[in-house]
Amino acid sequence: MDLSVIILSYNTKDITDICLSKVEASKIYCQKKMGNKIEILVLDNASKDGSPAMIRQNHPSIKLTASFENTGFSKGNNLIMKEVKTPYILLLNSDCYLEEESLYKALAYFRVNKNCDALGARLNYSTGNLQPSAGNLPNPLNIIFWILGLSFLFSSFHPKNKNYFSKNHQVGWIMGAFFMLKKEIFDTTDGFDEKIFMHMEEIEWCKRIYDFGYKIWYVPSVSVIHLHGASTNFDLGSSYFNELKGIKYYLQKHYGIIYYPVKLFLILGLIMRVIVFSLLFKTQRAKIYMKGLSVV
Repeated sequence: MDLSVIILSYNTKDITDICLSKVEASKIYCQKKMGNKIEILVLDNASKDGSPAMIRQNHPSIKLTASFENTGFSKGNNLIMKEVKTPYILLLNSDCYLEEESLYKALAYFRVNKNCDALGARLNYSTGNLQPSAGNLPNPLNIIFWILGLSFLFSSFHPKNKNYFSKNHQVGWIMGAFFMLKKEIFDTTDGFDEKIFMHMEEIEWCKRIYDFGYKIWYVPSVSVIHLHGASTNFDLGSSYFNELKGIKYYLQKHYGIIYYPVKLFLILGLIMRVIVFSLLFKTQRAKIYMKGLSVV
């Protein structure tokens, strides 16, 4: 085997079914073009919607591990990555739909660019619009600019500029929805920090990957559809809340006591957002930011 595709599934039966069909089609195309051997592994995180039975029936060639508990994104992926023996791994969300050429283009890029150790794809919403999926590594300064709504003045860890996503280039982090890497990275860095259940886990890992001297690239010619939020039942408020928790953990882990002056700006930024969105009568958004004050 040359590539192991690892997919975590959690109560997304119909979406996962389509995802796996797309992966299988991309696998066949890649194997015909390059002769690569590719395996597909799924960890079902204790779904209650019949996902394991569907996978066994509709995709019998896929290796399925059915967990009795929801291990979360970090622990679940680490468990499967420990098992694989292939030189390359692709971590793929169950709400991502590959194009037929996606696996071929990604593996081919590793062969062309010897400085590429991990690769992120262009992610598109179901509408076809770009989903920002890479950025600069967070640091105390760009987090302060971000929470105050001033990211445009400094190198953002959440860039929105379309030019940033228009060309191949080295980046600080890539989104975990499509995360292809050399297996040696996992062996060297021990994978995701399992103290992070969901959100910011790929960014924290990318920080350690960078610190070990590996190179991470964003490659827009590899393109996939990402049904953003499907794995959290499209609860984007929960996603923002968990991101704030992840940012706190990230700063404390990598910057120590510097977190505490940054915390003051996080509180200030959240209060400003609560006030602004309350005045705009967007009470749901205001409540999300108010809730965020309890975790920073």
